Amino acid sequence: MGIAGANILVVAANGALGRELSSQLIAAGASVYGTARSNESSANLPTGLAQALLLDLESDDSIDTLSSYILSSGLEIDGIAVASGLVAFGGIADTPQSAVDKLLRVNHQGPARLVTSLLPRLAQSQKEPFIVSISGVVAEKVFPGMAAYVTSKTAHSTWLKALAMEARRDGIRVLDARPGHTETGLASRPVWGVAPNFPTGMSAEHVVSVIVRAIEDGTKDLPSEAF
Repeated sequence: MGIAGANILVVAANGALGRELSSQLIAAGASVYGTARSNESSANLPTGLAQALLLDLESDDSIDTLSSYILSSGLEIDGIAVASGLVAFGGIADTPQSAVDKLLRVNHQGPARLVTSLLPRLAQSQKEPFIVSISGVVAEKVFPGMAAYVTSKTAHSTWLKALAMEARRDGIRVLDARPGHTETGLASRPVWGVAPNFPTGMSAEHVVSVIVRAIEDGTKDLPSEAF
């Protein structure tokens, strides 16, 4: 798919990966609609967005409000990129259910609800519509002390695989990106627990460049070894 001239919704464009993804897409000629959770976090949105939008993935009302706005306003969408994510650390017996629920909501249920609601608009694209979401290497490998995170991301990755098969009939490509540990600062902001000593990870710039190239090349899967 040629990115130039495409209209792309980037979820969590205020985060490290979302901000870099938005910037690289804009540099490639796309019009990017970027979301942030709140007015405060919108200060971290990149410059050059076609439109800044609010989206709280923990709120059904927020998700429905954004999707209704897009569907009723006639806003054209050729691609959706999901770069949201939260992490928690700790054993299964030690991690509170509230943290488990929060990760499942932000890492899978919220994005899935939004994407599902926008499928009709995406199917109307005159380009080559796509959905890309970052599940990460934890969707391929199990790590002790990270069960809540692994579960939420594995659930999302499995859902993406099913969506890829179902959306194919509407010409929508679904891309599951599974990079390894990336230096985004996420591990320093867990909703629970303390991060282990990770080795130095990949840069956000590198990970995003691989994703952008995959969008352009028509790639249908991005396993960890692709990064």
